[in-house]
Amino acid sequence: MKVFKKNGFPEILIKETSFDIKAVDYWEFRSFNFNEIKSIDIINPQNTWYNKLYFVLSLTARIFAKEDPLILRVIKKNDGIWDYNFNNEYNSEFRKAIKIIKEKLL
Repeated sequence: MKVFKKNGFPEILIKETSFDIKAVDYWEFRSFNFNEIKSIDIINPQNTWYNKLYFVLSLTARIFAKEDPLILRVIKKNDGIWDYNFNNEYNSEFRKAIKIIKEKLL
């Protein structure tokens, strides 16, 4: 079992046939079986065309822009979507844990 735990990031437990995620602001884990998952991705909510257009056209947006949290999105095969917010900073161990999960989905 592989464990990822760092302040500001979802806690992830990777098991043989499933993985558990605990949100930053929640006290219990949510369990997902690998065969139930369609995809798992890291999403930057600021990386949309309308946000980019807003930043280009608005001086105020550029001055007061802040780094919004990134989103870890888990999409199940039944189209259930689970979002987990986390710090907008790079963490190689977190990225490795997500990569391990993605490899097990294939």
